Amino acid sequence: MSSGVMLILIFAIMLITMFLGTPVFTSMGFTAIIVTLLWMNPSLLSRFGKTAYTQGTGFNQVIAPMFILMSEFLSQGHIAEDIYAVLNKSIGKLKGGLAIATTVTCTIFAALCGSSPATAASIGRISIAEMEKRGYDPGFAVGTVAAGGTLGIMIPPSITFCLFGMLTETSIVQLFMAGIVPGLVLSLIIILYIIIVGAVRPGVVGAARGGKRGADMTAEEAREIAAAAKAQANAENGVAEQPGDAVANRAKAPGFVTILPALILIVIVLGSMYTGLATPIEAAGYGVLGSLLIVLLQRRMTKKIFSSAMLNTARTGTMMVFLMICGSCMSYCISYLGIANTIATALTQSGLSKVGLIVLVYVLWFVLGCLMDPASMLILTIPFLWSTLMDFGCDPLWVGVVSVLAAQIAMITPPVGMNLFVLKANSDVPMGKIIKGCWPFVGVMFFGLFILTLFPVLSTWLPGLIYASAG
Repeated sequence: MSSGVMLILIFAIMLITMFLGTPVFTSMGFTAIIVTLLWMNPSLLSRFGKTAYTQGTGFNQVIAPMFILMSEFLSQGHIAEDIYAVLNKSIGKLKGGLAIATTVTCTIFAALCGSSPATAASIGRISIAEMEKRGYDPGFAVGTVAAGGTLGIMIPPSITFCLFGMLTETSIVQLFMAGIVPGLVLSLIIILYIIIVGAVRPGVVGAARGGKRGADMTAEEAREIAAAAKAQANAENGVAEQPGDAVANRAKAPGFVTILPALILIVIVLGSMYTGLATPIEAAGYGVLGSLLIVLLQRRMTKKIFSSAMLNTARTGTMMVFLMICGSCMSYCISYLGIANTIATALTQSGLSKVGLIVLVYVLWFVLGCLMDPASMLILTIPFLWSTLMDFGCDPLWVGVVSVLAAQIAMITPPVGMNLFVLKANSDVPMGKIIKGCWPFVGVMFFGLFILTLFPVLSTWLPGLIYASAG
């Protein structure tokens, strides 16, 4: 049987098991077992046990769960709402000021969080309601948060970059550095799109709908946002509001000093890695400790928050470990059968240009991104695409950046876009309107992918500059 036919059958088995409702990692593991029984030696099944042990006990597996725990503390501690309230006092001179403030908040919180769903949920809880209150189109409001939320996996520390680094044995620190400039460029592109929409269709941003523009936000309204965030935090954490709290909340909105510890934490976590003072694992430990102290000092830590953060970290971390185990088993099967080498050789000898290969890979990622979560998409495709991309002369860091951007697009494309469901849970906007509002931002993200493809130096310049200076 040819390698092409086997590859089609492998994908068919996996997709059928997925559509039956099994988790993605279960589908991968089941497919690996079936492939071994059909086309390989059944005695090789014992190797899967060794793979599970190696992946489950690997020291690098600690990095992602620690960044997840850091994001859980900051997300449930409502740090994002503080940043949003502070930015709303200073950003709002243009039409679409609230949407711009939302995007900038997502950018800053992404440097603290590393998780797209956590970024979208934390900021969507309050920003969507505020934008709707001031006359924004609900779909546009949700689309802004959805697109901005995806920056959580591009701007370091990124859990997805950690995953890519473990899959390809690429330096996680260099991947983090490679994501900074593209993350900021994507944030700028989203902001420019908001400004253009505000100029061309002012009704979408509330300028002609009877609502207030972001430019009209007063200090009193900023205090209302802060008060609403604190009241929501108290309600979620089971803390009763004391007499006089409402008055105190209205009297005082978060100032720059309130978010200064979070900004310092960004510098500590990223700076310690880039200067070589700490390994990624150690930097993640600093992040966990720092986020815990910030929430404690702001008197927001409760037993419920602590237990929920620990439980969510265990769930997500365990899922990622199982994805790595089952993905490694699938990769071993594909490698053992020679499928990866056959594909690489066929593409190299086909006369296909580098641009043509990149377009094919982007199409594959887009299709798979509509069917599975980003982590599963990368674990499934990177192992057998990696050697081919390297043979065509692609830079490893650039491949990491564009693959993460493909994962960002997957976060907001139906029917499996994770951010779509996160925002549905945090707003009253119907799912149909959420999907409709996100499609223009999918186009914006594709424009960003085009820019990063046209100018790979955006991904490689900063790592090269820092390592050249260090050398």
